Amino acid sequence: METYPTLRQATGVARTLSKHSSCTMVVYRVTEEKFVAAHAADRVQGSIEAVYRDGYVVPTLLSKRVE
Repeated sequence: METYPTLRQATGVARTLSKHSSCTMVVYRVTEEKFVAAHAADRVQGSIEAVYRDGYVVPTLLSKRVE
C-alpha cells in the first residue's frame, strides 16, 4: 500500500503493478490530496476511485462513476 499526492500517480502505479504482477489493485482517495494504491486484499479506508486488473480498469459498483 503506497500513498500518492495525485490520482494520476496512484492510478499509474496501480495499472503498472496490476499488469506486471498479475494482481488486482485498488486506488482510493483518503483526502483531497492523498490517494492510495493498494492490493485488493488490503483494507480500504476511503472512497474507491478505480480498480485495475491486468493493466485495465475494471468497472465495479464501488468505483466512482465516470461519464
